[in-house]
Amino acid sequence: MNKNKPASVLVCVTDQPSCRRLILAGSRLAESYNTRVQVVSVLPEGLISEKTAGALQKLYDTSGALGAEMTVFFNNEPALTAAVHASQIDAIHLVSGAPGPESNLFIETIRQLLPELPISIVDADDRLITFPALPAAVNATLSS
Repeated sequence: MNKNKPASVLVCVTDQPSCRRLILAGSRLAESYNTRVQVVSVLPEGLISEKTAGALQKLYDTSGALGAEMTVFFNNEPALTAAVHASQIDAIHLVSGAPGPESNLFIETIRQLLPELPISIVDADDRLITFPALPAAVNATLSS
């Protein structure tokens, strides 16, 4: 962790207005850590529409109201992009929605890339399901 940058909880959102609940859950989690919350959205390259822009604006407004910074990337590798961003901002916890059938590898990929990062999933009923960081001994075994 970089001592010059404050740690943060990173919330991963899509371009769906319902992701507001993820930001709110991430904000509550950040409060429990006594740290800040940041929001990231990684959308496929070329995905620009009025609907997307409107949804992102609403999420940006929610983020701003909570004092959170929101970053949007356009990249066809969402899990890799989110993992790199998490590392760059010294994320201490990641929050995501429940993966759908098209994104079932998102959490698994981040878990493989950042095994030391606890990950919480917010389900459709706003329950927070947390997968703790993997112990260093398990990390070493998985890496070899």
